[in-house]
Amino acid sequence: MDWKEQLNKAAAALTHAAESDTVKGITTRAREAASGLAKRVRQGALSAADAYVEANTDPATLRIRYLNADISILSPSDGLQVARPNAGALVISDGAGNGLVVSVSGEPARVAETAGVVKILNATTYDLGPEDGVNVIVLKA
Repeated sequence: MDWKEQLNKAAAALTHAAESDTVKGITTRAREAASGLAKRVRQGALSAADAYVEANTDPATLRIRYLNADISILSPSDGLQVARPNAGALVISDGAGNGLVVSVSGEPARVAETAGVVKILNATTYDLGPEDGVNVIVLKA
């Protein structure tokens, strides 16, 4: 099998996996969890610490631990990116021009800058993009 056939086979497998009912179910659960968490934080029903704990209870949450940062990302969004432009920062973006620059060198980690439309839900909880509760980022307080 040459490299083109292997590439086509791998692409077909990825397409099949992305369209599977399991992935769709996880995406739906992640969207519901992120939306529910964002709504409860906006209503003042959760403190920063409670939001962090709740964000970490969802199995679909992406958790990042880097230097002084404990970050939980509830997002079913395609195109979400986490990058490390330098040793003291992480950048989390949604691929649509919305993002956070997290300074991880200080104690505790903090959001140093935002780009695009970012809704600040509380001191440690952010929603990327329109206020839809889909891409929710929670820093440990």
